[in-house]
Amino acid sequence: MSSPITMSGFNDIDFNSVLEALMAQERRPVDQLTTQQAELRAQRTAFGTLATRLGAFESASQNLASATAFSATKATSSNEAVARVSSASTAPTGSYALAVSQLARSQVTVTNGTIPDSNTTIVATGGSLTIGGTAVAITEDVTLEGLASAINATDGIGVNASVVRSTGGAYQLVLTSKETGAAAAFGTPTSTLTGGAGLSFDPVNAQDAQDAHLTINNVAVVSASNTVEGAVPGTTLTLQQATENPVTITITGDLSSVEELVKKFTSAYNDLVSFLDQQTKAYGNKERDNIGGDPLVRQLRSSLSRVVTGEVATGGAYTSLAQVGLTFNRTGQLEFRNADLQSALTSNLAAVKSLFQGGTGFTGAFGNVKAAIENYTSSGGLIPTAQTRLGDQVSKITSRIDEMERRLLIRREAMQKEFMAADLAIAQLNASKSQLGGLSSSLF
Repeated sequence: MSSPITMSGFNDIDFNSVLEALMAQERRPVDQLTTQQAELRAQRTAFGTLATRLGAFESASQNLASATAFSATKATSSNEAVARVSSASTAPTGSYALAVSQLARSQVTVTNGTIPDSNTTIVATGGSLTIGGTAVAITEDVTLEGLASAINATDGIGVNASVVRSTGGAYQLVLTSKETGAAAAFGTPTSTLTGGAGLSFDPVNAQDAQDAHLTINNVAVVSASNTVEGAVPGTTLTLQQATENPVTITITGDLSSVEELVKKFTSAYNDLVSFLDQQTKAYGNKERDNIGGDPLVRQLRSSLSRVVTGEVATGGAYTSLAQVGLTFNRTGQLEFRNADLQSALTSNLAAVKSLFQGGTGFTGAFGNVKAAIENYTSSGGLIPTAQTRLGDQVSKITSRIDEMERRLLIRREAMQKEFMAADLAIAQLNASKSQLGGLSSSLF
């Protein structure tokens, strides 16, 4: 904006106020466009929110239409003190006898003798310590703590070093292999360390590295880790202790996941409908920064209601979601009656699967929902197209505002010059008037 007009001060006209009033009048079209621009941006944001809600609803539909919706399993162990178990959908149902004769362990090796303190007594001044084929070079005085730090800082070394206080109050260096299993054994360290108090390792390990040994239905399994995957297909066993008494691993189908998926579907639908209702209410209140009046929104609400309540030609016992617990209340929200779903799953699981997932020659209920949503959310779909349209409108208005602002600036500068000229002319007239008045007084 231009600087205020500098006036003479010799007349009673406030040209600055006149200029601001005139410019405010001429800015009205710009202000109107700015308001329209803000409304369009709000509408574009609303379509983005709609796309997000639809995406969540589409995902919930896809999960229920998936072949894995009914394939979840649940695995239990008869003795979790011996072994815990988890299972994926690929795990075959059944019972398995597990016997654990030996757990996997890491090698643990300690130094011979003890050091009176951990961070004062120098244990070496040079040389190297080789652990599992990796050398740790010492080039300066080190304490027990310093040697442990040097070992742990060595790249590629397969051990963790720590300093422990023994029963008598003195200290020892302890090496523990980072991995369990016989292959992770690092043997007895070899030392060429020089100077200091001296350091050597006990050739007899405090704990030998070993693999886990177990049987599954009398089939022998060896594992370097106590976390055993695939010994029973699709399962993970976590071995806790060895025992002579067999443990029973039981894998069963778990339909509780279906209930959770239906709950998520219901919640996603209701979140979507609540948003559409908010937009419609705002439009009814004559607000313009919403999409409640867009035909796309009205069409979407109708389409979703129709597809969720629609009949599916399954040829089986269930042909609509209402029969398995999904119905609408008077406000248009979706309600889920879990008791109805559980009854249907118990009495005719195959018919529920057919309704949800479809079959030969027909798409299931949730596949129909997903297909209906894709018309709106897919690349080039109705919502992306609406967002692009609004973005283009905002860009055009921005260009118009920029051009109008440029013209208003030119207009303001021209008016400033005119008012400054008028002020100067009035000031000159006032000065002439004063001179004439003085001359008249001198004559009479």
